[in-house]
Amino acid sequence: MGNIPVNDFRNFIISPRFATKIEEIEKSINKLNGVLFSKIVLAEDQEIKEVHVITKDFCSPKKITRDIESLLIAKHNISVDYRKISIAQVKDEKDYSHRLLFSDISVSSSDENLQVIVKLENNHQTFEGRINCANWVKNREYIIARAALDAISSYLNGKVFFQVDEIRKLKLDSKEVVLISVNLINSQGKENLVGAALVGDDPNETVVCAILKAVNRRILVK
Repeated sequence: MGNIPVNDFRNFIISPRFATKIEEIEKSINKLNGVLFSKIVLAEDQEIKEVHVITKDFCSPKKITRDIESLLIAKHNISVDYRKISIAQVKDEKDYSHRLLFSDISVSSSDENLQVIVKLENNHQTFEGRINCANWVKNREYIIARAALDAISSYLNGKVFFQVDEIRKLKLDSKEVVLISVNLINSQGKENLVGAALVGDDPNETVVCAILKAVNRRILVK
């Protein structure tokens, strides 16, 4: 191995208890949607120096980074600068170059007005859907779905029109699922698409994910 200074081994000299903690953190990161593998590298003071993550290529690196930051602070009380998180992506067997990824959603409301902004990504480009309307609380899921579909229409350059058909919430054991039916309308006629997503921490994001589940498979043959 040659003459390697003792200091070079400090990253690997970890107490069994702390090593178990690092393994626990890596396992929790691996449970995030789209993550395949993670590895935490420590500095000499045993603070987190780097977080290396391998994900599937249909996941937005920005969103994965935000998810990791949120997970570390919420579950492990550890604050890590996003610049320490390195994301490597691997391609699936299919060509997902046309697949849209969730990037962000903003929902703001006053007594009378509601604004929803949905941002989607594809090949490092952002496509935005924006709705300003009356603050109809009971129909908020439909308005969010409409904004998501407007973002998709922007990506497709207005060649396809989408219509929200129906939104339902279902119970599967202890889990809640959002099921969305969407009508795709183009020069060839009308086609019904259906997508579902498990309700997560952000129910608004869940609606957008269900929309993407419904539409992305169709976009693959764009």
